[in-house]
Amino acid sequence: MVPQIGISVQAFRGVGADAGPAVTLPDPAEQAAQRPAAAPKVQATPTAPAAPAAPEKRSLPLAPALPPEQTESVPGMKDNVLLRTALAELGEGASNEQLIGVLRQMLQGHLYLRVHGDARTQISEGKPLSIAVVRDGERAFMLAFSSAIAVRDSVQRETEPTATSAVAQPVTAVLQQVVSGEFSGLIIDNASGPHRAVFPVEVLERALQQADADMTIKALLAAPREKDTAQKVGNALGSASIWVAVNDGTGGAPVGIAEARTTDGRRFLQVFSHPLEIVALGRGDKPLQFSPERLAKVLTEHAEIAGVLVDSAGPSIVVERDALSSVLVLAIDIEA
Repeated sequence: MVPQIGISVQAFRGVGADAGPAVTLPDPAEQAAQRPAAAPKVQATPTAPAAPAAPEKRSLPLAPALPPEQTESVPGMKDNVLLRTALAELGEGASNEQLIGVLRQMLQGHLYLRVHGDARTQISEGKPLSIAVVRDGERAFMLAFSSAIAVRDSVQRETEPTATSAVAQPVTAVLQQVVSGEFSGLIIDNASGPHRAVFPVEVLERALQQADADMTIKALLAAPREKDTAQKVGNALGSASIWVAVNDGTGGAPVGIAEARTTDGRRFLQVFSHPLEIVALGRGDKPLQFSPERLAKVLTEHAEIAGVLVDSAGPSIVVERDALSSVLVLAIDIEA
C-alpha cells in the first residue's frame, strides 16, 4: 500500500455531491454492439464544430490548434497549461461537458503530487512516496495538481501545514496508481475553489482503457511544435489505435466518417487520440476505434484524401500523406 498523509476535508471544501455531476464516457461494449460490419463510407462533414451549447450548459471552449506557451508558476517546475486553462473555466456547479473538457486535457503531460516530507529523499532511498490524500469517511481521494503553485496553495490552506514537497509524474502513472490503489477517485487542484475537479475511479479506469498506453500522440500535440512534429505524429499513427467520428445519419445527414476540408478544397480524415476528443466537439458523433491497419485501408482506398487532421478540438495538427508512410505501408502488408 502506498504511504498516505491525510489532508483535512475542510481544505478541499467537501467531496460530496457539490463536487460536480457524474462524468460519463462512451462504453466500448455499447460501441461494439452499434459498430457496422463494414468500415463506414468516408463522408464529408462540416469542418466547423456545432453551434455553441446553450448558455446554461457552460461548455468549455475548444482549444487553439497550437499548444499553449509553456509556463513555470514556480521556477524550474513546468505547469500543465492545458489542464490549468481548462480548470480556470470551471465555476460552481460545473456541467458534465465542462468536466469532460477538463478530463480530456488532463490526459497528456504530467501531474504534480503533493508529498509529505522530501520527495527526492524518498525516491533516492527507494521508498514509496508519502502522497497526500483527502479522506471523507471510508472514501479516500488522491490529490493531484496542474502546477507547483497549486500544490503551494493546497499547503497554505491547511491549519497545521507540514513539511511538503511536490513531484511531477506522468499522468498515466498517476491514473494507474488511483485505479490500482484503494482510492475512490482523484481530486485536481483541491484548494482552487470552484476551479477544481473530482473524478471517480470508475471514470479514470475507463479513460485509461480507451487511451494509448503511452499517450504518445497527446504528448506530441501538447509539446511545442518542431519541424518534425507532424512526421513524429505520423509515425505514432502507424502503431497506435486511434478513433474516428462516425455520423449515424441523425438529422438526415449521410452516414460516414467525419472529414475536414481546407479552404483550397483538400480533404483530411479526422482522427482522434481518445474518444473524449470526439465528445468535446459536441456534434453528437459516435466514437469508433480504428486500428492502424484499418486507417491504412481507408487512406489507400481513398487516394483523394490528402492526410489526416488529428484532435480537431485542439491542440491539433494536420499530417499530410508524405508523413504517413508508417501507416500506408500497412496496407501493402495486408494486400501481400
